[in-house]
Amino acid sequence: MKKTIASSVWSMAACVAVLSAGQAAAQPRDADLSPHEALRAASAQRAAQRSGIEQERKQNLAQRKQTEVKCYRLFAVEDCLRDARNEWRQVETRLRAQEVQINDAERKEKAQERLRQIEEKQSSAADAAGPAGGASAASATVRNAPQGGKPAAREKSPGTVVLRDREAQERASQQRARQSSQAAEQSAREKESAERAAKARQRQLDAEKASEARRARRDKEQAQSAADGHKPAAPLPTPQ
Repeated sequence: MKKTIASSVWSMAACVAVLSAGQAAAQPRDADLSPHEALRAASAQRAAQRSGIEQERKQNLAQRKQTEVKCYRLFAVEDCLRDARNEWRQVETRLRAQEVQINDAERKEKAQERLRQIEEKQSSAADAAGPAGGASAASATVRNAPQGGKPAAREKSPGTVVLRDREAQERASQQRARQSSQAAEQSAREKESAERAAKARQRQLDAEKASEARRARRDKEQAQSAADGHKPAAPLPTPQ
């Protein structure tokens, strides 16, 4: 059973890897594209990667359900179910890590694009101002510079703000990924616990039914013996 699950998982991973490689090869070189075109190409590639991840996730879940059905036909059902869920969890963790990488790359590219646009606007404004405007701006910068040579303006520059926003977004993304992984593991544990409890209740019901059947059979035998004129046997003690 483990070999079957592992083989299916590696087959799905290989398919996604081949798909990603083919998409990457089909993308034009960045040097041949404008910044806007490169951004659109990267966005299309990420969309294809996300689609591949979602497809593999569905296949992984379907494989787990099929394996669980087979597990219930085996004697060692609990061991089989545990192995199947561990395999599913490993694939799910890998897929989440890939999603985090894709999201991080997307945020970095967007931050770089915003920074590029800001720099273009600043460059256009400087060109429009001309030499006199540039000298005036430089003079104003010198007059407004803080005492002691502290680079306060640099701390509030657009590039610094964008960088800080990007770092904050990366930290938030990592936190969300950890929370999502923990929630999935907790859900799997709760489901497994509920299944064990249901099986325990079923075993208890089966035991009670068997006890009731034995009691009814004993009462019938005693009644038949009394009808035949035999002294009925002493009743068995009631099970605790």
